Amino acid sequence: MRMLATSLLLLALSSVASSQKGVPDVQADMVQARQHLTAAKELVYKAGNEWGGHRMNALKQIDAALAEVDRAEQYAKAHHYIK
Repeated sequence: MRMLATSLLLLALSSVASSQKGVPDVQADMVQARQHLTAAKELVYKAGNEWGGHRMNALKQIDAALAEVDRAEQYAKAHHYIK
């Protein structure tokens, strides 16, 4: 009986450990999002001037998205979700 209880406990602990491995690293995702937005901004900036003002609008929207990422990190830090 003790052997069965020990086996069940080990099985439960292993399933908890394996499920925790699947939790995404949110902070790393936000860092990657910032990197992608910065790369997109560089590409749009280099695209030239023949876009009827849409390129400048895109740059403004990318800047706004980067600002949102900053605000999201500030919120997460203030609420102790990240360090």
